[in-house]
Amino acid sequence: MADDKGKKPKIDLKARLGKTIQAGGSAIPLPVPGSQPPPGDGGAPTPPPPRAAGIAPPPGLSPGIPIPPFAQTKATSVAPPKPTAAQQTIKVEVGEEIHQERKAAAKRAALYASIAAVVGIVIGWAVGGAQARNTRSKAAVAGAGALEKDVKAANDAMKELSSKLTEGAEKLGRKEFPTELDGALTAVIPFDTFKLDGKHVGDLPADLQKMVFSYTLEVEKLNDTRQSLKNLLGIAKPIVEKVWKQEKDPVISYSVTFRGSNNGMLAELVQNKEPFPANKEFPGKYVFLKAERSQQGVKMVDKTGARWTRGDLTGNDPVLIPVDSATTGALTGEEAVGKLATALRNSREILEGSGQGTTAEKLGLIKDAEVLVDKLHKAALAK
Repeated sequence: MADDKGKKPKIDLKARLGKTIQAGGSAIPLPVPGSQPPPGDGGAPTPPPPRAAGIAPPPGLSPGIPIPPFAQTKATSVAPPKPTAAQQTIKVEVGEEIHQERKAAAKRAALYASIAAVVGIVIGWAVGGAQARNTRSKAAVAGAGALEKDVKAANDAMKELSSKLTEGAEKLGRKEFPTELDGALTAVIPFDTFKLDGKHVGDLPADLQKMVFSYTLEVEKLNDTRQSLKNLLGIAKPIVEKVWKQEKDPVISYSVTFRGSNNGMLAELVQNKEPFPANKEFPGKYVFLKAERSQQGVKMVDKTGARWTRGDLTGNDPVLIPVDSATTGALTGEEAVGKLATALRNSREILEGSGQGTTAEKLGLIKDAEVLVDKLHKAALAK
């Protein structure tokens, strides 16, 4: 048939393969390169047919069909043996140990990093603190030099004031009022807490700090005393001058009058409106000042009384007895003289000290300032 002729005959692989099998079912061995031919072939080697490289084909396969390359790869590849349960257990245990060790190593690394950071901070703080202390120390040295000048200036002013106080006390002893002392008391000693600003006193040695603070407080107290003394001087001047005048020409400034009460006769001290001379004859009648109470309060009113000479003290009519001026010093101004003299003495002791040569000796501010200046000078040289 035409259609059958035009078609190519199918290759029967099974038939082809069957031809290689002999009747006995044994496979014909394929020649191997370099091997000897079997006996009976005349001893002449026959070249082997060309075939693909690989291992010998299994029995029953024709040597004419080459083995596919992938077949060779599959044949030569060996699957790894499956791990046993013990091996898997060991692997898991070793994996956990490594994992724990890595975690511990990470913690140690973090701890070491933290320690390093803290050490770095401490070292930085120490270095920075040392630098800051060095800066403060230099500032304190400069402050000590500035304070030395301030204390010297204050001490010069105190020496001047002490000299004026001494002169004033000597004048007061001669019953001359120290008028020029008012000007000396007007000048303020130029040292107070404001002088400590910016001087870094807190960075000075502890004993020097204590001396500076103590000196500052004592000078402030002296300034308060100076102001009080100035005020007293202004008030005491007219009183003291009157007392000194009356000492030369004493007068009777007070009298005693009598009045009756439910419990008997009472004496009352009254002030004479016009003092009269003590070394002359006393007047028979004179005016005195008597305190009377009213709705508006207590006020002094003029009363006239007769000087008592003899007779009974009835208290009906005002009777007056003059009082010796020597017994009324506190009322006539002598007390003001004493207060002024005491104030001058106390101010001088603050400056110059007291009890020299005794166990109760106390240094004054002038001496304290000299010691402080010396210590501040040494501190200012410590560069």
